[in-house]
Amino acid sequence: MKSSLLQLLRFNSQTIPSGARRRFSTQLIVASLALCGAFFASSAKAAGQSKRAETVGISSRSQPLSIDVLQKHLSQNKLGWWAGRTSVSDLHPSERRLMTGASLSDVRVDGDYGKKTKVLEDALPERLDWRAMNGKDYVTPVKNQGRCGSCVAFSSASTFETQMNIATDSLAHAWTFSPQHLFSCGGAACDFGWFVASAMDFMVGQGLPEEACFPYKSGAMGEDMECKQSCSDSKVRSTKATLRVRSRMIVGASIDDVKKALLGGPVVTTMRVYDDFMLYKGGVYRHAKGGIVGGHAVMIIGWDNADEAWIVRNSWGTDWGEQGDFRISWSDPSGVGGTFYGIQPSKEFSTVILEGLRDGQSIRQPASLTVRGQNVSFSSATLELQSSGRPLISRPFDSTGALTLNPAELADGIYTVQARVQNEKGEQRISQAHLVYVRNSPASATIKIERIKLNQNVWEKIVPEFAVTSRPIPLKAVQYRVLDPQGKEVRVRRTDHTADRVAMSFNPSGLSVGHYTMLAEAISDDDQVLASDRTEFNIIEK
Repeated sequence: MKSSLLQLLRFNSQTIPSGARRRFSTQLIVASLALCGAFFASSAKAAGQSKRAETVGISSRSQPLSIDVLQKHLSQNKLGWWAGRTSVSDLHPSERRLMTGASLSDVRVDGDYGKKTKVLEDALPERLDWRAMNGKDYVTPVKNQGRCGSCVAFSSASTFETQMNIATDSLAHAWTFSPQHLFSCGGAACDFGWFVASAMDFMVGQGLPEEACFPYKSGAMGEDMECKQSCSDSKVRSTKATLRVRSRMIVGASIDDVKKALLGGPVVTTMRVYDDFMLYKGGVYRHAKGGIVGGHAVMIIGWDNADEAWIVRNSWGTDWGEQGDFRISWSDPSGVGGTFYGIQPSKEFSTVILEGLRDGQSIRQPASLTVRGQNVSFSSATLELQSSGRPLISRPFDSTGALTLNPAELADGIYTVQARVQNEKGEQRISQAHLVYVRNSPASATIKIERIKLNQNVWEKIVPEFAVTSRPIPLKAVQYRVLDPQGKEVRVRRTDHTADRVAMSFNPSGLSVGHYTMLAEAISDDDQVLASDRTEFNIIEK
């Protein structure tokens, strides 16, 4: 049944007019998740219904797992990892499920899962880590999916970025692809997530443009973006992937199967997320307490025989886990490695590579840039900077392909930056574009707390919204801090999804009855608080 549904999804993307494609995609995803054992229960928005259909095995606890209880359990049983408050630990169950987004039916913990073959292991290194391969970090930076079940798009795009870094021997931030384009144009939805197989099909068939083509926006408010919001020339800016390796789909893969795949680069995998995983701070994770939150997609970047564990990159930001990464036991019931996909560029791949910039970077000091070709020869190269409402700025690279970009020579603002090269025949090629910020003058901002009234009584989850403005460039982050009646900080939420309006929930569970203060803060690119707002509220018994 699942394969038939996936075929329908592929049929939808190829044959249905774009105007109707998104509605039909959402309906198919809702139906397929309901039939296959969905990753979480959600309101059926596509059908205009409010009735919730709970999924068997999904945790429905309204109270977060106690940090103290879990810490005591981990210590007493010497489980080898530690827990604490993280960026997602205090989320309401409905929001914890939005931090996932893959189908539980794609997770495999049967067959050869957790098994190894000594003969093969003898020929493999004791440790492999693509963050430190031959002295170079090839792995794309940690990202944050925010309030949207877009983990499949993030893990898939990040795996392709990392594989491109490996193929072109580039720095970790040389390549970027748009998870928003993959998610929105592939027919996925924040409330319902997606299938990894569908993401792979899209990347192989359609390819992906860079992040600057369609910057990620769904994380701020948990809203779906339409594909038509992507850049108008996304097709010509897209790079197609080829499938490098995949696991068997019927039974879980063995440890050695995953290791062999990792020799060629990271892989996308699916897993079950349990309540205690949301509180993970470090060590080798083994499920200890709590029910299943949902299915999730992540990127395996290595292994360590000494720990008998995988090294994995998540998409929950750097305030979770080991700076956004985690280690997990080979035998853990979460299913990491049970299924996997590896992708790579085509054999005929050729491109222009611009190094020295990363998307979202604020350029405050002179930046050293380089340009080079991968199976591309050129005789001259220029750096092009475009800002809305301003003439195109061009700067020549020297004969070695080097250039120093001095922000003092530029007006403040948001720039799309790319390299353009030309060979002796006059033929031109361009690099991926990067979206960067220039700020020479002092920054300013405003922030206002909305959707929570002064002295409002609170006994269950609320979702305050924060209206923000900033000049001359976007904010680095928006955060709120909650102080108890004694002035002690008891909650902190922070997001780097800084649109004009940002939503971050507050869950009073675990806090005592009393009068509380909420402080909202707008954070600049140099981590300064530019503006703040405050309100007060009362936590009461239900």
